[in-house]
Amino acid sequence: MGSSSRVQLVSPQEVQAHGLGKYRILDSSFHLPNSGRSALDDFRRGPRLPGARLFDHDLVADLSYTIPNSPVKLGHMLPDIHTFKRHAQLLGIARNDHLLFYDSLGLFSAPRAAWLFNAYGHPNISVLDGGLPRWIHEKCPIETDAPSPPPEPSEYDLSGFDEAHAREKVVSYDAIIQNLTKTPTEDECMTVFDARPTGRFLGVDGEPRPGLRSGHIPRSVSLPFSGLLTEPKMGETYRCLLGAEACQKVFLDALDNHAPTWEHLINGHKKAVVSCGSGLSACILWLALHLYHPNAIVLLYDESWTGYASRNDAPIISSSR
Repeated sequence: MGSSSRVQLVSPQEVQAHGLGKYRILDSSFHLPNSGRSALDDFRRGPRLPGARLFDHDLVADLSYTIPNSPVKLGHMLPDIHTFKRHAQLLGIARNDHLLFYDSLGLFSAPRAAWLFNAYGHPNISVLDGGLPRWIHEKCPIETDAPSPPPEPSEYDLSGFDEAHAREKVVSYDAIIQNLTKTPTEDECMTVFDARPTGRFLGVDGEPRPGLRSGHIPRSVSLPFSGLLTEPKMGETYRCLLGAEACQKVFLDALDNHAPTWEHLINGHKKAVVSCGSGLSACILWLALHLYHPNAIVLLYDESWTGYASRNDAPIISSSR
């Protein structure tokens, strides 16, 4: 059993039209350590979508992953199949459930959860565009009392699924370094998109993790994830994914309007790699390509910048030097 999973983007009104009962709803919120917020505390306090369960990015992960010769431990790395299955069962998820992921910021961490279940071939996945803030703004029903008790563990059937199919969705540090030896015009040369803010990419702004160098992977392309999101209108506190045409323009602008590279990427002749600070917001780029260009081959550099820059020998380009 391979992976034929696809992910949809849905609005609150589409969810309401189908009925909440169609979905297994998962709050996949995540907050940066320096934000002063806790996804677990927010979930317990509410508001939340009715019947939602909390998906914890730092639990459904490879907790043992470390950088060689470095004290750095990385969070929310792709888990092995046994860890993934165990947490899917603890969440009460069945393989034939239609999953609906949302987050409390609008569109930030839900795409990462969708990416993970997509990597493991879950058939039906949706992401709530605009997340919880849009849901509330459009006066959809919410829960504010205590969340439901944990569900009874389910039987999440992964029989016949080869973990190698999930591993094929990520790219390693060694592959990133090997890519630097290839000519950019070669189809075998991957195009690496960096979703961090421009200042961190250039090396003029610091990284959130203390002591981590800023800058970027040589020949990588700066495409801050915020560029793929709408600007909030009057009275809105959320952002949504841009439409297909607008997203294409953002990607093309990042590529200096080099149409041949873009055509090779969206037709699957050349692989795209998405990266960010820790492998989370890069999945917004993945989602845009996945939705609008189904033939594109998009890999996640799961270590992302934290793993890359933690290596003393990693080549780094920085405007601050």
